[in-house]
Amino acid sequence: MNKVKILYVEDEINIRQNHAFYIQNNFLAVVYEANDGIEGLQAYKEYQPDIIISDLSMPNMCGLEMIESIRKTDKDVKIIVFSAHSDQEKLLRAIKLNLTDYKIKPLKRSTLYEVIENALESIDSENSIYFSQTCYFDCSQRVLFENKTQVKLSKNETLLLEALLLQSNTLLSPLELFNAVWDYEKEYSLDSVRTLIKKLRKKLPPDTIENIYGGGYRVHTFS
Repeated sequence: MNKVKILYVEDEINIRQNHAFYIQNNFLAVVYEANDGIEGLQAYKEYQPDIIISDLSMPNMCGLEMIESIRKTDKDVKIIVFSAHSDQEKLLRAIKLNLTDYKIKPLKRSTLYEVIENALESIDSENSIYFSQTCYFDCSQRVLFENKTQVKLSKNETLLLEALLLQSNTLLSPLELFNAVWDYEKEYSLDSVRTLIKKLRKKLPPDTIENIYGGGYRVHTFS
């Protein structure tokens, strides 16, 4: 599983370092630190983080200015803001910039954990295709999950599932699936396709892969 990249922007060094250490020890994440909006903007451009956590009031360039600059080119990165009660005007402006979450300082560790968890779930959902409420395929990681536990797929099972998902709800012939998996590396075998389909079905919810006699196979996704 790839590590999520988190950028933490805060000018109070002790708070930033303590929270960064906490995040690294509680999440599968690499944390980049920045002291103000200028450093934060540079770090964003260099590391392309998945999540940005930022204070609003900082010297040189405040968090609001940094976020406004980022949002000119990136509408999708998850941004979590925390601010003092005195920053209400900035916070109201920041909320309009598609924030993932915002909290009032001081930020408790339990609150920090919760907002990061929510952001990670949002990222997973956007990168995933669901077959049931609990079973989904993470397209970026090419991993199948059931109840957030990884389901082990062979290389060929993964290729077969991706081929079916590429044209979801569309009938694919055994020959098309064979070529997608084995890429003309061996002579066509209908039995090879059927055997692989049978193995993959055991790892997916019932009726996920449909077989239309004389037509081919298709996968049904959950919405």
